[in-house]
Amino acid sequence: MKLKGKYSESAVLYAIILSVAAVLAVVVFFVVLNMVGGDKAPKTPDTTAEQTTEQAGETSPAEEGGYVADRDLANEMFDAAADLIYKNYTVLKLYYTKGLDHKDEPYGNTPEDGYYTVDSDTYTSLEQIEEIVDSTYVKKFATEIKTNPLGYGAIYKTRDNGTLGIIENYTPMPYDMSWENPQVEIDPQSDTECIINITIHNKTDNSEVPVSATMVKKSAGWRLKSVIY
Repeated sequence: MKLKGKYSESAVLYAIILSVAAVLAVVVFFVVLNMVGGDKAPKTPDTTAEQTTEQAGETSPAEEGGYVADRDLANEMFDAAADLIYKNYTVLKLYYTKGLDHKDEPYGNTPEDGYYTVDSDTYTSLEQIEEIVDSTYVKKFATEIKTNPLGYGAIYKTRDNGTLGIIENYTPMPYDMSWENPQVEIDPQSDTECIINITIHNKTDNSEVPVSATMVKKSAGWRLKSVIY
């Protein structure tokens, strides 16, 4: 996998970023590319795995009057982008493209509250799932994901018996993009804002599909302004 760090700084700064920050970012992206199934929790990657990850980068001179991130901040942005893309991929599957398996009601009945009990050893509470959302997106968008991401209400809730429930009529949205071997470039805009440009692939013909997002720095850390599809 190729990670491109776009900074308006010299090659010396880029070398420093690679040696200090990029290692963690590579690890995170390695995990993203090998996640399988919507109910899999984030795991620490096995560094002895046969699959290897290639990292490359490029720099560009600062444009006249343009923003230049210092070494420490560029370091921080690089790591934050990697972490947020990983968590975004988790949220994408949980809420939009797959959802969680559920248990049938007794005798095959329709659930009275409109929610089935989730059947997962990994995700067992609403708080557990919503913590991922809250730590990934700005507050306003996190609220939208938790309450009405697909237009027909909250996907998950705590049922009266205390179990995690998934909405009865959950319908995954069509999605044919692959996140295998994405190319990623970060483009700092200010001390508190950074654009993330990602190239993923169409599953049908493997054509490149560019997507982008903006992350901003809040008091609790960096957050995405929206879901990256």
